[in-house]
Amino acid sequence: METLIIPNNLPDLSQAVVSTAEFDKHEAWLKSREGKFTASNCHKLMTYEDKPEEFPKGAMTYVEEIVIEILTNGRGKESYKSDDMDRGNDKELEAVERFENETGLVCYATGEDQKFVELCTYFGGTPDGLFDEVKMREGTEINGLIEVKCPKSKTQLFYLRNLKTATDLKKHCTNYYWQMQGNFLSTGRTTGYFISYDDRFVNPEQQILILKIDRNDDDIAKLKKRLQMAEKHKQELLKF
Repeated sequence: METLIIPNNLPDLSQAVVSTAEFDKHEAWLKSREGKFTASNCHKLMTYEDKPEEFPKGAMTYVEEIVIEILTNGRGKESYKSDDMDRGNDKELEAVERFENETGLVCYATGEDQKFVELCTYFGGTPDGLFDEVKMREGTEINGLIEVKCPKSKTQLFYLRNLKTATDLKKHCTNYYWQMQGNFLSTGRTTGYFISYDDRFVNPEQQILILKIDRNDDDIAKLKKRLQMAEKHKQELLKF
Protein backbone atom coordinates (compact mmCIF):
# COMPACT_ATOMS: atom_id res chain seq x y z
CA MET A 1 0.00 0.00 0.00
CA GLU A 2 1.44 3.36 -1.02
CA THR A 3 1.61 6.02 1.65
CA LEU A 4 1.35 9.65 0.61
CA ILE A 5 3.54 11.83 2.80
CA ILE A 6 3.24 15.59 2.39
CA PRO A 7 5.97 17.59 4.14
CA ASN A 8 4.95 20.25 6.64
CA ASN A 9 4.73 23.82 5.38
CA LEU A 10 7.90 25.83 5.67
CA PRO A 11 7.91 28.43 8.46
CA ASP A 12 6.97 32.01 7.64
CA LEU A 13 9.90 34.40 7.64
CA SER A 14 9.72 38.14 8.24
CA GLN A 15 9.61 40.70 5.46
CA ALA A 16 13.00 41.99 6.62
CA VAL A 17 14.70 38.82 5.41
CA VAL A 18 12.67 38.09 2.32
CA SER A 19 15.75 37.37 0.19
CA THR A 20 16.94 34.83 2.77
CA ALA A 21 13.45 33.35 2.91
CA GLU A 22 13.48 32.77 -0.84
CA PHE A 23 16.92 31.17 -0.59
CA ASP A 24 15.85 28.97 2.31
CA LYS A 25 12.74 27.80 0.46
CA HIS A 26 14.81 26.78 -2.55
CA GLU A 27 17.42 25.09 -0.40
CA ALA A 28 14.73 23.26 1.57
CA TRP A 29 13.17 22.07 -1.68
CA LEU A 30 16.54 20.82 -2.97
CA LYS A 31 17.22 19.05 0.32
CA SER A 32 13.77 17.41 0.38
CA ARG A 33 14.41 15.66 -2.95
CA GLU A 34 18.08 14.85 -2.40
CA GLY A 35 18.89 11.19 -2.93
CA LYS A 36 15.41 10.42 -4.28
CA PHE A 37 14.12 9.54 -7.72
CA THR A 38 11.93 12.37 -8.97
CA ALA A 39 9.06 12.82 -11.39
CA SER A 40 11.09 15.19 -13.55
CA ASN A 41 13.55 12.38 -14.27
CA CYS A 42 11.11 9.50 -14.70
CA HIS A 43 11.77 9.42 -18.44
CA LYS A 44 15.30 8.21 -17.67
CA LEU A 45 13.78 5.06 -16.19
CA MET A 46 11.21 4.49 -18.92
CA THR A 47 13.23 3.81 -22.06
CA TYR A 48 12.38 0.44 -23.63
CA GLU A 49 9.11 0.38 -21.75
CA ASP A 50 8.01 -2.55 -23.91
CA LYS A 51 10.60 -4.66 -22.07
CA PRO A 52 9.40 -4.25 -18.48
CA GLU A 53 11.69 -6.93 -17.04
CA GLU A 54 14.84 -5.23 -18.32
CA PHE A 55 16.61 -2.32 -16.67
CA PRO A 56 18.04 -0.06 -19.41
CA LYS A 57 21.57 1.30 -19.38
CA GLY A 58 20.28 4.87 -19.24
CA ALA A 59 18.20 4.02 -16.19
CA MET A 60 21.28 2.59 -14.49
CA THR A 61 23.14 5.82 -15.21
CA TYR A 62 20.36 7.71 -13.45
CA VAL A 63 20.65 5.38 -10.44
CA GLU A 64 24.38 6.10 -10.31
CA GLU A 65 23.64 9.85 -10.31
CA ILE A 66 21.37 9.40 -7.29
CA VAL A 67 23.99 7.30 -5.50
CA ILE A 68 26.62 10.00 -6.07
CA GLU A 69 24.17 12.58 -4.72
CA ILE A 70 23.79 10.52 -1.54
CA LEU A 71 27.49 9.77 -1.08
CA THR A 72 28.50 13.43 -1.57
CA ASN A 73 25.62 14.95 0.38
CA GLY A 74 24.46 16.66 -2.80
CA ARG A 75 27.79 18.31 -3.55
CA GLY A 76 28.65 15.94 -6.41
CA LYS A 77 25.46 16.61 -8.31
CA GLU A 78 25.96 18.16 -11.73
CA SER A 79 23.90 21.26 -12.44
CA TYR A 80 23.07 23.16 -15.60
CA LYS A 81 21.56 26.60 -16.16
CA SER A 82 20.88 28.65 -19.26
CA ASP A 83 19.23 31.90 -20.29
CA ASP A 84 16.25 29.89 -21.56
CA MET A 85 15.86 28.21 -18.17
CA ASP A 86 16.02 31.56 -16.40
CA ARG A 87 13.39 32.98 -18.72
CA GLY A 88 11.20 29.96 -18.11
CA ASN A 89 11.39 30.49 -14.37
CA ASP A 90 10.64 34.20 -14.75
CA LYS A 91 7.58 33.56 -16.92
CA GLU A 92 6.11 30.56 -15.09
CA LEU A 93 3.70 32.43 -12.81
CA GLU A 94 2.60 34.59 -15.73
CA ALA A 95 1.77 31.37 -17.59
CA VAL A 96 -0.19 30.06 -14.60
CA GLU A 97 -2.21 33.28 -14.43
CA ARG A 98 -2.97 33.04 -18.14
CA PHE A 99 -4.06 29.42 -17.67
CA GLU A 100 -6.38 30.45 -14.85
CA ASN A 101 -7.92 33.17 -17.00
CA GLU A 102 -8.44 30.74 -19.90
CA THR A 103 -9.94 27.90 -17.86
CA GLY A 104 -11.51 29.50 -14.79
CA LEU A 105 -9.54 27.14 -12.58
CA VAL A 106 -7.65 28.46 -9.55
CA CYS A 107 -4.20 27.02 -8.88
CA TYR A 108 -2.23 26.86 -5.65
CA ALA A 109 1.17 25.50 -4.58
CA THR A 110 2.73 27.43 -7.47
CA GLY A 111 6.01 29.30 -7.85
CA GLU A 112 7.98 29.41 -4.62
CA ASP A 113 5.09 27.70 -2.81
CA GLN A 114 5.61 24.48 -4.74
CA LYS A 115 6.20 21.42 -2.58
CA PHE A 116 8.07 18.19 -3.17
CA VAL A 117 5.45 15.51 -2.48
CA GLU A 118 6.88 12.17 -1.37
CA LEU A 119 5.11 8.97 -2.28
CA CYS A 120 7.65 6.90 -0.36
CA THR A 121 11.17 7.21 1.00
CA TYR A 122 12.76 7.06 -2.44
CA PHE A 123 10.36 8.80 -4.84
CA GLY A 124 8.40 12.02 -5.14
CA GLY A 125 7.47 14.88 -7.44
CA THR A 126 6.98 18.63 -7.57
CA PRO A 127 3.97 19.70 -9.65
CA ASP A 128 4.08 23.28 -10.95
CA GLY A 129 0.65 23.80 -9.40
CA LEU A 130 -2.46 22.06 -8.09
CA PHE A 131 -6.16 22.74 -8.54
CA ASP A 132 -9.42 21.34 -7.19
CA GLU A 133 -12.45 21.44 -9.47
CA VAL A 134 -15.95 20.63 -8.25
CA LYS A 135 -18.33 19.43 -10.94
CA MET A 136 -21.71 20.42 -9.61
CA ARG A 137 -23.83 18.35 -12.01
CA GLU A 138 -22.05 15.12 -11.18
CA GLY A 139 -21.38 16.12 -7.60
CA THR A 140 -17.76 15.05 -7.87
CA GLU A 141 -14.49 16.77 -7.07
CA ILE A 142 -11.60 16.56 -9.51
CA ASN A 143 -8.11 16.95 -8.10
CA GLY A 144 -5.64 18.03 -10.74
CA LEU A 145 -2.15 19.36 -11.36
CA ILE A 146 -0.35 21.42 -13.96
CA GLU A 147 3.01 21.24 -15.67
CA VAL A 148 4.23 24.55 -17.12
CA LYS A 149 6.87 25.09 -19.80
CA CYS A 150 8.01 28.41 -21.27
CA PRO A 151 10.06 27.25 -24.24
CA LYS A 152 11.88 28.88 -27.12
CA SER A 153 9.56 30.30 -29.77
CA LYS A 154 10.66 27.63 -32.25
CA THR A 155 9.66 24.97 -29.76
CA GLN A 156 6.36 26.69 -29.03
CA LEU A 157 5.53 26.61 -32.74
CA PHE A 158 6.30 22.89 -32.84
CA TYR A 159 4.07 22.26 -29.82
CA LEU A 160 1.20 24.26 -31.32
CA ARG A 161 1.38 22.25 -34.52
CA ASN A 162 2.00 18.78 -33.11
CA LEU A 163 0.61 18.42 -29.58
CA LYS A 164 -3.11 17.64 -29.69
CA THR A 165 -3.43 14.57 -27.42
CA ALA A 166 -1.66 12.75 -24.60
CA THR A 167 -0.34 10.31 -27.21
CA ASP A 168 1.28 13.23 -29.03
CA LEU A 169 2.91 14.42 -25.81
CA LYS A 170 4.28 10.96 -25.13
CA LYS A 171 5.62 10.72 -28.69
CA HIS A 172 7.21 14.16 -28.99
CA CYS A 173 7.93 15.09 -25.35
CA THR A 174 8.57 11.80 -23.60
CA ASN A 175 10.26 13.54 -20.68
CA TYR A 176 7.26 15.79 -19.96
CA TYR A 177 4.76 12.96 -20.39
CA TRP A 178 6.54 10.80 -17.81
CA GLN A 179 7.04 13.81 -15.56
CA MET A 180 3.28 14.28 -15.43
CA GLN A 181 2.63 10.58 -14.87
CA GLY A 182 5.25 10.64 -12.10
CA ASN A 183 3.50 13.58 -10.48
CA PHE A 184 0.15 11.78 -10.75
CA LEU A 185 1.79 8.88 -8.94
CA SER A 186 3.33 10.99 -6.20
CA THR A 187 0.24 13.12 -5.53
CA GLY A 188 -2.51 10.59 -6.19
CA ARG A 189 -4.20 13.03 -8.56
CA THR A 190 -6.04 11.87 -11.64
CA THR A 191 -5.91 14.63 -14.23
CA GLY A 192 -3.90 17.65 -15.25
CA TYR A 193 -2.84 20.08 -17.93
CA PHE A 194 0.37 20.48 -19.86
CA ILE A 195 0.86 24.21 -20.45
CA SER A 196 3.29 25.76 -22.90
CA TYR A 197 3.54 29.54 -22.86
CA ASP A 198 5.39 32.09 -24.99
CA ASP A 199 4.14 35.68 -24.85
CA ARG A 200 6.43 36.70 -27.72
CA PHE A 201 3.83 35.44 -30.22
CA VAL A 202 1.67 38.32 -31.52
CA ASN A 203 -1.51 36.24 -31.74
CA PRO A 204 -2.80 35.68 -28.15
CA GLU A 205 -4.17 32.27 -29.14
CA GLN A 206 -0.68 31.15 -30.10
CA GLN A 207 0.87 32.37 -26.87
CA ILE A 208 -0.48 29.47 -24.83
CA LEU A 209 -1.08 25.77 -25.40
CA ILE A 210 -3.27 24.00 -22.84
CA LEU A 211 -3.34 20.23 -23.26
CA LYS A 212 -5.38 18.01 -20.96
CA ILE A 213 -3.50 14.93 -19.76
CA ASP A 214 -5.09 12.21 -17.63
CA ARG A 215 -3.50 9.69 -15.32
CA ASN A 216 -2.62 6.50 -17.23
CA ASP A 217 -2.73 3.62 -14.77
CA ASP A 218 -1.13 1.18 -17.22
CA ASP A 219 1.88 3.44 -17.68
CA ILE A 220 2.03 4.17 -13.95
CA ALA A 221 2.18 0.42 -13.28
CA LYS A 222 5.21 0.25 -15.58
CA LEU A 223 6.74 3.24 -13.82
CA LYS A 224 6.23 1.67 -10.39
CA LYS A 225 8.04 -1.47 -11.54
CA ARG A 226 11.00 0.51 -12.87
CA LEU A 227 11.14 2.59 -9.67
CA GLN A 228 11.27 -0.57 -7.58
CA MET A 229 14.07 -1.92 -9.77
CA ALA A 230 15.90 1.41 -9.54
CA GLU A 231 15.69 1.43 -5.75
CA LYS A 232 17.00 -2.13 -5.61
CA HIS A 233 20.01 -1.20 -7.77
CA LYS A 234 20.57 1.93 -5.68
CA GLN A 235 20.72 -0.03 -2.44
CA GLU A 236 23.12 -2.54 -4.01
CA LEU A 237 25.45 0.24 -5.16
CA LEU A 238 25.41 1.83 -1.71
CA LYS A 239 26.77 -1.40 -0.19
CA PHE A 240 30.13 -1.33 -2.00
